[in-house]
Amino acid sequence: MASFAKATFDVGSYLASRPTYPKKVYDVILAHHRSRGGRFDHLVDLGCGPGFVALSLSPHFRHTTALDPSKKMVEVGLQPSDPTLPRIQYKVGTAEKLIEEGVKEADLVVAGQAAHWFDHQKTWTQLSKVVRPGGTVAYIGYAEPVFPTHPQLDHIYHHFSSQIIGPYWSQPGRSIVENLLNAVPFPITPIVTDPPLRYDLEEGGMSPVRITEPPTPNLEENNWDPTTAIRLRHTTERPWLMKRSMTLDQFEGYLRSNSAVHEYRHAHPDEKTVAEGGDGDVVDRVMVDIRKGLEGVGVGDKENGQEEFEVGWPLVVMMIKKKE
Repeated sequence: MASFAKATFDVGSYLASRPTYPKKVYDVILAHHRSRGGRFDHLVDLGCGPGFVALSLSPHFRHTTALDPSKKMVEVGLQPSDPTLPRIQYKVGTAEKLIEEGVKEADLVVAGQAAHWFDHQKTWTQLSKVVRPGGTVAYIGYAEPVFPTHPQLDHIYHHFSSQIIGPYWSQPGRSIVENLLNAVPFPITPIVTDPPLRYDLEEGGMSPVRITEPPTPNLEENNWDPTTAIRLRHTTERPWLMKRSMTLDQFEGYLRSNSAVHEYRHAHPDEKTVAEGGDGDVVDRVMVDIRKGLEGVGVGDKENGQEEFEVGWPLVVMMIKKKE
């Protein structure tokens, strides 16, 4: 999105502060891909950011291409620390112009926290031409954080996100990801198998959720397998969270990496952070409330912001395979 391309956007802080997907997410995607003829030649990561997803999945593939519209993100693209592993090829590009960017064939196409920005008619048209028979498309997303061990913080963060910086989130993308990609269509209407596909996630198994599917795009040729279209996602009954233990300082860094905070600060240049010698900005103010909420239950700034608390982000993975 536009914020990530601005000269003032701090990519280094983004790298240090963003949560990363648990191994289970990748295990499920790879298991789905292996079923029914998935090959492991070419991985493509759309909206790759600094390459968190590409880095995690690339060891399984001979070649990896990662595309992002932001040149700043591509320039800091992560590479495997093992020199024997193939390098990831980073390019400035978009999901809607895959073929123009030189991607002719792909076995697994992934998008982490990016599909809510796609033009799905154009993207599925491209993917229908690029993904090989038996190949897979997997979209990953996560909603705003919750605090599993400190639920008293949930309303503080929700008020901050929806009311204070709410007008500065780019829409409709933000609403789509907050609803865990329910508005993102498959290229074909899913058919639920009997028995349904099932994957082991965290505590026990998880079956696909059923939703009222959004309209499918109009494709000239549709070679997608509707029985492989599944949505695995967090629900109240069966939580699925991307968890991270964070210090107060780290959580503040996460808040400052949000695009809406970046846009808010751009609109309020007179607000100076405490670190800048000012009276505090929008993040400083909410961190006062977060600290008070933690101190009320015995967790606080006992070690200069180094005491940890658990943060969780509700997860979704939606996947579909091409017919063999």
